[in-house]
Amino acid sequence: MSKFEEDKTITINSGDKEFVLTDKHVSFKTETKTVREEKYTPWVIEPSYGIGRIVYCVFEHAFKERPAELQKENSSQRHYFDFSPLVAPLKCVVLPLINHAGLNAKTAELKKALVRAGVSSKVDDTGVSVGKRYARTDECGIPFAITIDFTTLEDNTVTVRILDEMTQVRMPMAEVTNIINQLSTN
Repeated sequence: MSKFEEDKTITINSGDKEFVLTDKHVSFKTETKTVREEKYTPWVIEPSYGIGRIVYCVFEHAFKERPAELQKENSSQRHYFDFSPLVAPLKCVVLPLINHAGLNAKTAELKKALVRAGVSSKVDDTGVSVGKRYARTDECGIPFAITIDFTTLEDNTVTVRILDEMTQVRMPMAEVTNIINQLSTN
């Protein structure tokens, strides 16, 4: 730069060509500039996925098919959701055997007890067979089904069906709420 200030020209060679620049083409000046900069590190990190992907993974992990030896002849494959009772939206379903005044009263009594205990449940009192209601319950991923039948009117016991093992246990109606609550919270 000092040579340019003295001669007022500068020569640039590019390959076999030579360029001469004068003070008409180029000017230099010295400046002082103050730059203020504010640096920060972000402390909120937003993931690139939403809750939908997580729920889909839970559904995919819980989707199962009954083994052939547990299925009836000429029946279609039974698919079901095998949610852990801890994450299942509904913990149990109450199934009265048929539409009968006595059975409906016991169903209402059990439903109130489940609500008081904080156990999420539903009542399926549709007119289809209990087997079809069990299948519907399995497809929804409800881990426990409580059946109220005519024996309930005699000795106040109910049948509890466990989705995982497809086993049924007969127990006193007074104990069902506490047992379902314990099984659901591990």
